[in-house]
Amino acid sequence: MSDAEKWYLEALRILRLVLGEGHEAVAGVCGSLGEVYSSQGRLEEAVKMHKLALGAYRGASERDSEKVAIALCTLGTTLYRRRLYDRAMKRLEEAYEMSRRLYGDDHEQVAAVLNNMAQVLGDQGRVAES
Repeated sequence: MSDAEKWYLEALRILRLVLGEGHEAVAGVCGSLGEVYSSQGRLEEAVKMHKLALGAYRGASERDSEKVAIALCTLGTTLYRRRLYDRAMKRLEEAYEMSRRLYGDDHEQVAAVLNNMAQVLGDQGRVAES
């Protein structure tokens, strides 16, 4: 276990105890822990943490929020790395639609999600669609 993982797990334990599962601070730590797992190639654990982060952000936020859109994109990207293409596209499409509602069509966050969607399609050999 890395030091980062150890400290994130302890922070997560405390925040869940003090603030509850659906708090934005819990979501942030879950997302950070997911990134640690992702960087270590522990993608199944990363997906689990990103799902927890998404659920907590959705519970703590309005229907459309920047943090929910980013969590959707991050989860989609992690699912893509696991080669779970259909599930990845579903999350990325949600992130795309939410980002468009939040920022409009011409925004860097919208472009980033579109880029991720194109990568998923390209890796599936669906180059014409990407």
